[in-house]
Amino acid sequence: MENVAWIVTPSGDTVTTVTTPLSTLLENRQLLKKKPLWIHLRRLDEKAEELLTETFDINELSVEDCRTEGRSKVENFDTYLFLLLIYYDGGISRHKRLCAFWGKDFLITVGSRRLFEETKKELLLEEKPFGEGIEHIVWLFSSIIVEKLKRVTDILEEQADEIEAKVFKEQNPELLEDISDLSYEILTLRRTLKQIRDTYKHLLSYAPKLIHTENIHYFRDLLDEISILYDRAETLHEFIQNVLDVFSSLVSFKLNEIMKTLTIFVAVLEPLMFISSFYGMNVEDLPFAQWRFGIVLISLFMAIISIGLIYYFKRKRWI
Repeated sequence: MENVAWIVTPSGDTVTTVTTPLSTLLENRQLLKKKPLWIHLRRLDEKAEELLTETFDINELSVEDCRTEGRSKVENFDTYLFLLLIYYDGGISRHKRLCAFWGKDFLITVGSRRLFEETKKELLLEEKPFGEGIEHIVWLFSSIIVEKLKRVTDILEEQADEIEAKVFKEQNPELLEDISDLSYEILTLRRTLKQIRDTYKHLLSYAPKLIHTENIHYFRDLLDEISILYDRAETLHEFIQNVLDVFSSLVSFKLNEIMKTLTIFVAVLEPLMFISSFYGMNVEDLPFAQWRFGIVLISLFMAIISIGLIYYFKRKRWI
């Protein structure tokens, strides 16, 4: 399936979106002359790399990072910033990535079409969509990504609350597996948020290059939101570790109760087993063995020993 480019350009107080195959765009570059310009690509292929490197002078290392890098980052080049964001859409299992090549009058994004459509929808709500420059589009898709990460954090917090409620009701291998899976997801989210937080910290250091002074505070506010999410993930990680500790303590307590019960049974039965084995020996003239009421006396003696041991255990509060 041929790669497609979505080209968004200003048109009065709105925007115009043109969808065209990359091969057509490379043959007819008239669509690239209008500035400012936002191009979205579904994926990277040979034609996409040709467009990036030859038309917009994008460094080959940036293209390679966009293809293979697995963590969020930002890099500063002479004519553009390279921004790579790793995020989740709906859950940790739905791993997404967005590459952005951000120049003075152009923005090229590579990644999820859903994110592109959501960003464009927000852009169309503006009175002058391109009035605040390319940085406003960057801020829009960054805000949407932060909202997606916030929803994932909310989901994990709800799951942690549900597991906490279950811990006191049941202790089974399935619940331990749920705790382990949730702990892994929280660690993954925390690592992702830390990388994104560091990315935007570095982005702000490059702010004078591409962001107008009056718009910097929007990105600072965005960084504050990411930092809050990271703090929530930290707290959530500590919380799930405490839940795991409680689970382990409850399992140990339950095991101790079982072992105590079995020990008491053994302590009560051991003297009785000794007496019964003693009288089970094939030896003549055992005490009371030949007496008519010997079995009654021996049974009574065994009952007294059992009752005495149980009474002793109760006095010691072992049962």
